[in-house]
Amino acid sequence: MAIPVRSIPVLEGEVAERFEKRARWAEKHRGCMAFSQEKIDAFNRLMERSKKNFI
Repeated sequence: MAIPVRSIPVLEGEVAERFEKRARWAEKHRGCMAFSQEKIDAFNRLMERSKKNFI
């Protein structure tokens, strides 16, 4: 028995424009996360603790 083919949903109108605008912004600003030294230190402490608990 064959599986019915379903149509692919397509964004139209204002929703499509908003999606495209946000996608372009995300592409332009990708990978620009700034971490404070405090968060970096906390991450490093977490990694050190996890290395000690590794069996």
